[in-house]
Amino acid sequence: MTQGTYRFPQESIDFRDNSDRLPPCNIEAEEAVLGGILLDPEAIYRIKDRLKPDHFYISAHRDIYQACLKLSSKSKETDLLTVTSWLNDHSILGRIGGRNKLATLVTVTAANIDHHAAEVMEKAYLRDIIRTGNDILELGHSTELGLTEIISSVTDRFKSIIDTPSFQTKEENLRAQHSRLLNELYSIYTTCVDPSFRFFRLHHLANESKTSINFLERFYLKSLTDQCSKLLNYEELKELAGSTVREWLLNGLVPKSTTILLASDGGVGKTKLAYGIGKILIQGSKFGPFQATGEKRRILYYQGDESEGDMLQALETLGYSENDISKYVRVRFGWSAENMPTLIQDLNEFKPELVFIDSLSTANRFSIYRESEMEYARPILEMTGLANQYKVTFVIIHHMNKGGDVRGTTAIRNAVSEVWTLSKDNSQTATACDRILEINKSRSRSSGKKYRLMFNSEDLSFTFLGEEGDELGGPGQSAKESTLELLASHRNIKFTGEEIAHRLGISKPYARRYLAELSADGLISVVRQMGKAYLYFLAYEGSPKDHPSDHPSSHSVSHGSNGLQADSEIGIKKRGSPQDHPSDHPINVDTASDAAKGDPRSGKNSEKIPNIEILEDNGGGRGSPLARCLARQESWR
Repeated sequence: MTQGTYRFPQESIDFRDNSDRLPPCNIEAEEAVLGGILLDPEAIYRIKDRLKPDHFYISAHRDIYQACLKLSSKSKETDLLTVTSWLNDHSILGRIGGRNKLATLVTVTAANIDHHAAEVMEKAYLRDIIRTGNDILELGHSTELGLTEIISSVTDRFKSIIDTPSFQTKEENLRAQHSRLLNELYSIYTTCVDPSFRFFRLHHLANESKTSINFLERFYLKSLTDQCSKLLNYEELKELAGSTVREWLLNGLVPKSTTILLASDGGVGKTKLAYGIGKILIQGSKFGPFQATGEKRRILYYQGDESEGDMLQALETLGYSENDISKYVRVRFGWSAENMPTLIQDLNEFKPELVFIDSLSTANRFSIYRESEMEYARPILEMTGLANQYKVTFVIIHHMNKGGDVRGTTAIRNAVSEVWTLSKDNSQTATACDRILEINKSRSRSSGKKYRLMFNSEDLSFTFLGEEGDELGGPGQSAKESTLELLASHRNIKFTGEEIAHRLGISKPYARRYLAELSADGLISVVRQMGKAYLYFLAYEGSPKDHPSDHPSSHSVSHGSNGLQADSEIGIKKRGSPQDHPSDHPINVDTASDAAKGDPRSGKNSEKIPNIEILEDNGGGRGSPLARCLARQESWR
């Protein structure tokens, strides 16, 4: 180094010269593909939509394959003689090496032509990558373009190689673009909490994909409505379902992993009914005949129609304890459907089993769509997917129109699995406190049911009065109540219809009738077995309930990761055994004048209704109706 001269250190970039290396290719695979086409007239139809002439590295191979494509497009054979004639007629035969070249190809085996075609396409794709790399190298040395233009050009070249791989058919390429765009939209809608940044990302994606934000929103909505599973066989169906037994939070009323729309006019009490259901699920109690299947359920309230003070006052008036609210209840105010990532975050962190959205109108207050448009129902469709993914039930509160139907587009009603309507009882004998809860639509139980409720404006509670059309205290109602009481006293224990009939002292046909009604209404669970007796039970998640001494505990229902796993066998004791009627659950049956009344226990006149009396329940134990009837049952025996 000359004295006084300083050489600045510089970055060393290793520009490798690959001119002495052969580009990626597989000449043997190219020959195998052409040989297969010349030997098998049908072979070209297996690869013509995928393999293109440009995929071949050897120019002679490109010409031969092009000739085969031309012939096949005119429904002509691609045998050696026909291809040779076509090449000769178009003055290409000499260029490819003459008849000798074609003869050498025919000696190649025609087996595995699909595999060989894939190898040819793979090498062509690698050559495309090298060409793209050379283009980018030239851009890096460019002095005519600005940095922004260079980056845009580099991005375009990368997208061209990623979005349109040379080995894909047009259909496959469109499918790939569809999947990538949908994945990006799913990420934006489910992970981007900030609405303004989400809109910015949508705008950027629209520009990048040369579409519009309106197209992207409709595209995402279509993906929510057009989902379809693959064609399943029976084993796959069973694995996907996990269990054939419907699971409930509140038997017969609130199913698990579903979406429920609760609609009513203003001031009827739908929000208070929601609070009341939440309390029942926390306490593990019951609402009329609807038995909770567990306790200490975690409840998430998204409140938009009531203020913080009004909600707190309502919860305390209803009897929520501070411990309930602290441990099992979480609340958000001001949530909208634009904050769907926030909901997903809460589902992951708090893991609620029931989510109340109050109300759909408030949640959709920032929607650009009207209630009469299908797109207005998009949040419900998203919640339907979340209900299955997170095993959570959504109750979405909405309003009714003047005609008494769900307000807005029919897509709202179609998007949910359950539709409940709460209305005032307008009958002549009704009071201002009487309400009618109708199960307007259900995919879990029989629909069209109407239940009479009474709303207490002082403590904000609802009292269950009975099912519309049922005669209070009638014999039919008594039979249902007796069955529910028996199963509720022995949760997770499975009984056959014969055993239930025997324990209740009624005929088997009569028992089957009411068991079918109860299971259709979801009030009890049933395990249906081909060629075997059906098993009936009431599920409970938590500490096992007491079960009768003559009923083996091995017949209990276990709750596994795949849902209810039902035992396939059950023991039936012979009639007359001392353990047939354990003292912990006899039934009060009026045995007077059995023959005259057509008593179903005798098996005769079973179409007539039995005289079954249900006494007032004072809390179970020896004071329960079952225990107080031991003497009468012993007399019958």
